[in-house]
Amino acid sequence: MTELQSDPPEIVEPTKKPGLLRSMRNSFFTGVIIALPIGATIWLITSFVRFVDNSVLKNIPPELNPNTYANKFLGFDIPGIGLVIAVVALFILGVLASNIIGTSIIKFGERLLSRVPFVSNIYNGLKQIVSTVAQSDEQNFKEVCLVEYPRPGLWAIGFVTSKLKGAPVKHLKGDYVSIFVPTTPNPTSGFLLFSKREDIKILDMTPEEGAKMIISGGIVANEEEAKKLENKKKR
Repeated sequence: MTELQSDPPEIVEPTKKPGLLRSMRNSFFTGVIIALPIGATIWLITSFVRFVDNSVLKNIPPELNPNTYANKFLGFDIPGIGLVIAVVALFILGVLASNIIGTSIIKFGERLLSRVPFVSNIYNGLKQIVSTVAQSDEQNFKEVCLVEYPRPGLWAIGFVTSKLKGAPVKHLKGDYVSIFVPTTPNPTSGFLLFSKREDIKILDMTPEEGAKMIISGGIVANEEEAKKLENKKKR
């Protein structure tokens, strides 16, 4: 009788533990990844507060500057006092502008600015932008989409800002929308595109998730959506 030959037992190689230097390097980069967003956020906030403080407090006489007395009694400036003063001043300005006397004063000032060359163009342009953003409906910048750009076959992430308005309406017939396509990694600059709504693909993403994906160059995406896609592939 022939004896059945069994396969030799598999030799399981022990998993190699990472070396000390590699482990230290991984821990270092993990610390950098955690600390960098925190440090950048703190730096941006403190820089903004410092900028507002310097801009506001330099226009206040020393006898009315709270930091004058803070230095005298405490020995140091109070950070953020200029920001508090700016917020209170803007609140008072809003209250004054909501009554008849304040409205009359603002209109008188606008008439004076409209007579100054170049300055009137800047003021009217900024006022129109701010008014449009302040009075815009909640749908603006709420839809994240895919749009074919800069040529067919290539897709970019954009934000639907509004329905088509102004002079382009005379030349573009149909359900056109305005789309802002930000650049990477600086989303404050970008391109304004006009596209039919049927030619874009609305994504199941929040504006924050879309912005993160743009700023990171596609590295950071919606984790829940990625898990759903992985589960579909496994099925």
